[in-house]
Amino acid sequence: MHNRPSIKDIARRADVAPSTVSRALAGSTRVSAATRQRIEAIAAEMDYTPSAAARSLVTGASKTLGILVPGLSDPYIAAVMEGIEASSAAAGYQHVIASTGGDPEREIRAVRMLAGYNPDGLIILSSRAGKAYLNILPTLNMPVAFVNSAQIGDSVLSIATDNEHGGWLATRHLLELGHKRIAYLGGPSRGRSQQARAAGYRRALHEAGIPFDPALLLAGDGSIDAGQAALRHILSLPEDVRPTAVFCYNDLCALGLLAHARKHGLPVPESLSVIGFDDIPIAAISAPPLTTIEQRTTELGQLAVDSIFAALRQEPVADIRLRGELIVRASTCTLSET
Repeated sequence: MHNRPSIKDIARRADVAPSTVSRALAGSTRVSAATRQRIEAIAAEMDYTPSAAARSLVTGASKTLGILVPGLSDPYIAAVMEGIEASSAAAGYQHVIASTGGDPEREIRAVRMLAGYNPDGLIILSSRAGKAYLNILPTLNMPVAFVNSAQIGDSVLSIATDNEHGGWLATRHLLELGHKRIAYLGGPSRGRSQQARAAGYRRALHEAGIPFDPALLLAGDGSIDAGQAALRHILSLPEDVRPTAVFCYNDLCALGLLAHARKHGLPVPESLSVIGFDDIPIAAISAPPLTTIEQRTTELGQLAVDSIFAALRQEPVADIRLRGELIVRASTCTLSET
């Protein structure tokens, strides 16, 4: 296996000092145009690619972002990543990505690992580690952007969906359709998004003068299996106490619920209206197409990158909250139609 050519190899071929090669390849005006062109031609002939690590030692910038995700199979995470990749690639940045599986301890270990790559900034999606960051954040010495989770500190940024408003918007939609027995299928118990969406659900009920019923809170974890389990529980209830509508923590568990309803012959929305949260691509083509709260996920990723870059330029930055939009499809209908 051939060793990758170095700046010293190019310098020997061009009969110049290595520092001259570095300046020429960086486009410095301190090197004449003729010499720069000759060095660039030799570098191309030798198939030279610069070392990012070496360049970061010289410039103090690695042109790399560390990205931490709970997993890559969730369509919501994939959509946020699209926004991150679009904005960072346009600026010539690369990524080092670590997955935590939603484990708080593994998340903190991954943060320390990513910091070891000397990125210019970190973007952390849907954190589960909470207060564990209190000690580690001050040691990172780089801007850190949390997407849909919150932390406080110098150079710590928060870019999030207004989940409380989204939960209120989803529940209000069902209330306006005439539903009063509305269940909420929750997400991961430690997640701030789950708590905020549940708070929005309760606020909408309160504003409508409908007492909160703890029996209509269904435990879940945001998975397809959780949706299926929720539907089994609903079917086990006497018909006179069953909810007529369900607000689901996310689209995945809503789709699981829809699939199980179809399997058991429960017509949606005629017997049960269902609304999700996220507006993942498959929501538009599910059976029936899913009413949901659109999260503007790609924009979340783009804004996270933009905030990191603004912090690196030492520009003032502030936390960002995006309000989602109600997308009405065929999985909800008025109670009078049931």
